[in-house]
Amino acid sequence: MIIGIDLGNKSRNAISVVNGLDLLDYSNLLYDAKTTTPWEHRKKICKQIQEYIYKYNLTKEDWILFEKINGFMHGYKSKLSNITSLAFIQATIINEFSDKISIAEVPVVSWKTVVLGNRAAKKEDSVAYVEDKYPWVDLDVIVEHKRKETEYLKDDDTADAICIGLYGNMVDKKKLTERQVNYT
Repeated sequence: MIIGIDLGNKSRNAISVVNGLDLLDYSNLLYDAKTTTPWEHRKKICKQIQEYIYKYNLTKEDWILFEKINGFMHGYKSKLSNITSLAFIQATIINEFSDKISIAEVPVVSWKTVVLGNRAAKKEDSVAYVEDKYPWVDLDVIVEHKRKETEYLKDDDTADAICIGLYGNMVDKKKLTERQVNYT
């Protein structure tokens, strides 16, 4: 089984549990800087992962996969604050779960190529893929703003987390082992 994690950004993270092509579970965790510290948010992510590990009786034979942090996105340098925030989340996951489950980082272009068939796929492509393959997954998000109209969006973080989980089941385990980041 694979736990696929889309780190999204420092305020949105999504997690999926995939066995073969079967989506067993998913969740989207939001971070509100006004009410939660970054440490509390990392704890929330770890708590959700821990619940999935226990619920599905996962072991070192199973995997957590998350995206490799990119220093550049679409030809621009990523903000150092974003890179640091994502690195803290990754380090926390590695620290908390290295002794329980295998962990690997996956380049974005790798999972997009394998799952979506296009290394340059956009967020909309992963949303469309998940809506087609798993129509029961609710990807609708409502964002209310104080100064402008309410926005109706699609949850591309959850779609990406599901695709990352699928990737882990679609490639040879040797590929995952090459990208393993466990401490132990």
